[in-house]
Amino acid sequence: MNILSKERSERDSKAQDTPRSLKFQDALLLFSLVLIAGMVRFGNVDESDTNNVNRVIPTSEVLNNTDTFVGKNVTIRSQPVQQVGLSSFTVNDQPRIIQEPLLVVNASGVPFDLSANRNRKIQVTGQVRNLEIPKIEREFNLNLQDQYYTSYVNRPAIIAQSIRVLQ
Repeated sequence: MNILSKERSERDSKAQDTPRSLKFQDALLLFSLVLIAGMVRFGNVDESDTNNVNRVIPTSEVLNNTDTFVGKNVTIRSQPVQQVGLSSFTVNDQPRIIQEPLLVVNASGVPFDLSANRNRKIQVTGQVRNLEIPKIEREFNLNLQDQYYTSYVNRPAIIAQSIRVLQ
């Protein structure tokens, strides 16, 4: 055995025998991990926006409290009722009760076939807006046919970023 190997061997055995003490780098690493975990858990997210996206809101609540939801993202589960133009349809979560339907404008980029999904429940996530056709066309890069939307102008609508068939 040469001298270098012997010195290394002695040093390694001493390192294994002595207990390791907590050093500044270890404390800094531990603090960083706790800080990152806290940021992930309690993040910099506005609580109200998070709740609205995760919580399913009844369409009747959107219709009755429009001012509360305008400009916010919501998720609804409902039944599609009627096609409006090429890229929109109405929904009603209580079809047996006479209730004003809610307009959903499909801005997801994925076509939605109402005829194939009429009797199925869907989930829509998007922004609640009062229907102002020129403004919505400009902001969401859509081409809505005005003649189909005359009875929905200045009424609440969801500009859908996501539409999923549930059943």
